[in-house]
Amino acid sequence: MGALAVALGIGSAVVAMPAVSWGQTEESSSAGVAKSDARDARTDTNGAGESPSSGSDDDGEMRPIATPDSDSPADDSDMGDGPIGVSEDEAPIVESVDSDESAYPPSHSGDEEGDDKPTAATDGQSYSDVNANETDYAEVEVSSLDDLDTDDAAPPPSTQRTADTGQPESAVEPGVTDPGIIVPAGPALNTSKPTTVTTSLAAPAATASDPDEPPAPAASPLLLTLLASAWRSVTDRIDAAQSASAVMSAAAPGDTSVSATSSPIPGGASQSPVIADDGTIYQVTDGGGTTRVSILDSDGQVITTSEFDGVGTRAQAVTRPDGSLIVVTASEGRWSTTVRAVDSDGNVTRLATVFGLADSPLTVGSDGALYFKTVIRPLADDLPAIDYRFVRVSANNFTRTYSYNTEFELASDGTAHLVSSRFGFSTLRTIYSSGWTRASLLPFDSDPSAPLVDQDGTVYVTAGVQGLFGTKSTRVYTIEGASRTVRSIAGLPGEMVMTADGFGLETFTFDGYTDEGTGTTYVSTVTADAIVTSEAIDGRIQGLQVAANGTAYAPVVDPTRGDTAVAVVDPDGNVMFVVVPGMVVVRDRGDGLVRGGSAQSNDDFGYVNYTADGTEYVAVLAPDATVARTIELPPGAHGTVFFGPDGSPFELLEYYGPSVSEPGRQVLVLPTGTYTSIVPGSSSIDDSEVVFGPDGIGYLLAHVSPEYDTNVLGFNKAGDTVIPLSRITSPALGTNADGDTIILVFGPDGTAYVVDRSRANSGVYALTAGGLQKLVDLEYSQLGDPRLPTFGADGTGYVANTIYLDGGIFETTVTSFTPAVSI
Repeated sequence: MGALAVALGIGSAVVAMPAVSWGQTEESSSAGVAKSDARDARTDTNGAGESPSSGSDDDGEMRPIATPDSDSPADDSDMGDGPIGVSEDEAPIVESVDSDESAYPPSHSGDEEGDDKPTAATDGQSYSDVNANETDYAEVEVSSLDDLDTDDAAPPPSTQRTADTGQPESAVEPGVTDPGIIVPAGPALNTSKPTTVTTSLAAPAATASDPDEPPAPAASPLLLTLLASAWRSVTDRIDAAQSASAVMSAAAPGDTSVSATSSPIPGGASQSPVIADDGTIYQVTDGGGTTRVSILDSDGQVITTSEFDGVGTRAQAVTRPDGSLIVVTASEGRWSTTVRAVDSDGNVTRLATVFGLADSPLTVGSDGALYFKTVIRPLADDLPAIDYRFVRVSANNFTRTYSYNTEFELASDGTAHLVSSRFGFSTLRTIYSSGWTRASLLPFDSDPSAPLVDQDGTVYVTAGVQGLFGTKSTRVYTIEGASRTVRSIAGLPGEMVMTADGFGLETFTFDGYTDEGTGTTYVSTVTADAIVTSEAIDGRIQGLQVAANGTAYAPVVDPTRGDTAVAVVDPDGNVMFVVVPGMVVVRDRGDGLVRGGSAQSNDDFGYVNYTADGTEYVAVLAPDATVARTIELPPGAHGTVFFGPDGSPFELLEYYGPSVSEPGRQVLVLPTGTYTSIVPGSSSIDDSEVVFGPDGIGYLLAHVSPEYDTNVLGFNKAGDTVIPLSRITSPALGTNADGDTIILVFGPDGTAYVVDRSRANSGVYALTAGGLQKLVDLEYSQLGDPRLPTFGADGTGYVANTIYLDGGIFETTVTSFTPAVSI
């Protein structure tokens, strides 16, 4: 009757957990209010900042100094990001080098790493400033991660592991026991399911009996019915929990993919499994204020699960180079964010807690440093969130925060280049992988660019400077290894085009202090070694292109003319003009036009769209300022030039207007004039218009109204259709490393995959030369959601599918599948 009792819900179990809270010392310089997993709020009003240390030689010249970070509880402003008390052109160079993680040595024991102390300071070379007249001027440069930008420093918290209860001593912060961490279960035993022999209770088999015994009374039909119902309930639960781990998905005709689905995991998933470089497979789910990290085997079956308090954020889980999974969660009220690491054994370590809600993708450098942004949650749902801080957690788990308005680029060795701005003050920082940092103040109110990185790793930052008497110039900061220079170009910065070796830059000037869209333009080619600036171009330009040989093509905007002059600038800066017989059309589609493309053409021509007499054309311009040929676009077509990953030039054609009965999209190969097939639909709403895979295949996407249908066509650089037109009824959405919404992901061999979440077609599909190939059937749930698949090094795919159960409960299964085979 035990089974009957269980089935009828007569038994229950209660587990009591002791409450644990943690406190934070006043000396700890975390970025604000840190809320523990036990929901005990502790407020730390101590800001962090430093004053730069400097030294001078006898002649008064500033020399580089190596100084550790120092904690200053007073300064919580970015005002220090600008020159203080000196003129921008006469400011002395104040440059030193300090360690990013020297202020709060991390607590560690056993085989844990110590702090990030380098054995020697990096080169403290000052900027060599050269302006257009070859005269010297100085930039203000200081060292320190927080002297300029309220870079609040927080020491790494005590290591907490689920496998032991001992907490190592911390030099700064008392040991913290994370009450939300649950000791992970041991590895699941690989036991086969016992053979089950089922005998009908209603018709038992005949048995031998003693003829002398009295006959047994007939069994009660009601009792048999109750027993059968109870047994069915128990076996159904056993089947759901055990046999689900061996569910095989039937393949479509001609499909050789094989899939296996895991047992259900409590909670919903915002991403499919994350696969570390060492092959460890992690699945993150959350629900009911609890986040779970399940470690899976190669078939997607759960080995062990760790749990801790917290809800999901926009900063989805990523892996560090050491193979650990980094999980960023928010407190239940979403006022604070906690960063944890989960290793391949399921041990959980809390790395940092900061005030604010993580609101950007989580980026990890090759050195293991972490980067994300936080916002302050509004008190009312109809109010926007308040931008708060940019957070960096170093490889040794020191936490520093900077202005929210921080753009960054990471080098292959983990070196980070940051440009932070606030209230008109800006700072350029380089945080080397060794932990040492160099910071430079940029001119006030200069609106600097994000760091630009060319193919050889040279970093560039531009900043526009307007003088007191209306002078206008652009400063170009160049970082090449330990070498730094700043150079000046006439005019304020405009359009930029990255090239293999540097970038092309438009600068412009105008009379007075207000830009009316008129004036003079210059086009410069910037490399690490030289800047070549063109002759002055009368007027303003739009749609700058830089060809492979360095020739620049710049249409001059003049609404008073019926034609358009295009400035052709050779690599030496000489300017020639060619006139096209119409008004130039430049459609700035931003970064949403192409994913995976290039900013530069691989040939020497320029491609300019213009309209004349209601028809649109593409003028192909040669380096000698002649029109090589003209392409007339089909009726109703509106074109935008873009470049493939190898620089192959294309034109995206959008068909709409009175002469078009049905909207459509098409790609024109500009060098040959070849057209792809037309894809019905309008602008893609869930991904870029054109997506390039790692094998160079382009995918043209079009949204079909009024529902969520999306058409996809694959083409090569010759314009041939290599993936036939395919329609996804309701594509599942994901995000890439930049936080952009996507619907296409790629396997290691370049195959494109989509997930359809519609009731009729729910499943994982591969886009192959034979068409749309279904690999996995996924259970449909109206309130659930499947995620885009991820892939192991061997090509095995993993897809998480969340379904809704009664009572507001969600659960997730993980399905593994073999790669697609083109048919």
